[in-house]
Amino acid sequence: MGIFNRNTKKKHIEQFELKISELLKYKFPQLQSVIEISKLDGISFTHVPMGIYISRGYKSEAYNEIQKNHRTHFNLFGLSAYHINKQSYIPLKLNYCFGSLTRIEVDEPEKFHKNFDLDNLQINEMKIEALPNENPNKKTVEKILKALTKEQKDSLELEDTFEIELDEKLYYTILDMENGNYVAVDKLGNVYRLNHDHKERIRKIASKPTEFFKLYKGDKNELEQLMEE
Repeated sequence: MGIFNRNTKKKHIEQFELKISELLKYKFPQLQSVIEISKLDGISFTHVPMGIYISRGYKSEAYNEIQKNHRTHFNLFGLSAYHINKQSYIPLKLNYCFGSLTRIEVDEPEKFHKNFDLDNLQINEMKIEALPNENPNKKTVEKILKALTKEQKDSLELEDTFEIELDEKLYYTILDMENGNYVAVDKLGNVYRLNHDHKERIRKIASKPTEFFKLYKGDKNELEQLMEE
């Protein structure tokens, strides 16, 4: 073993995360779902708090799925790993964001794979500490829609807005038309209908938000024909 094997590597965290998802698949099936559609990009060691930070990468369709359906942010308690030197199970604090493992709080993070048997995990009483997860996209959309009246904004679905990537361009949903279709805006304020089943998936329908309200009076049924055109 040379110096290149001293620190914990990405492969060790992938192994650990997969083991957790298998153990918790009935209680938290979303953990496996996110692993299946994403990729662990890299890890870094932190000191405040002491632990391992995990970054992930997504293809655009997977990113859109996670942004829409996996928006919880929580700390998970109740899982312990066997510490080889101490010959006992040590509880770990795990942080999850958007359905994926984001941080492991642990002493000596660089030696995580050496200190612990990552295949020897124990589940005690599971506890979730929900964390505030403000929607950062809402502030972006509110800036884009600043010319609208309060009544107009209230007729949109801004609390649930999320960033969606199509053809390497970002859009922000303002109405969920169901079945995977949306009305969305870009950062310049152009309004689009997004229809994933249509030959023309992305179609501009207004050059600015105020123009959109010539088509939309607060009832999404008014837009059904427009979504199919």
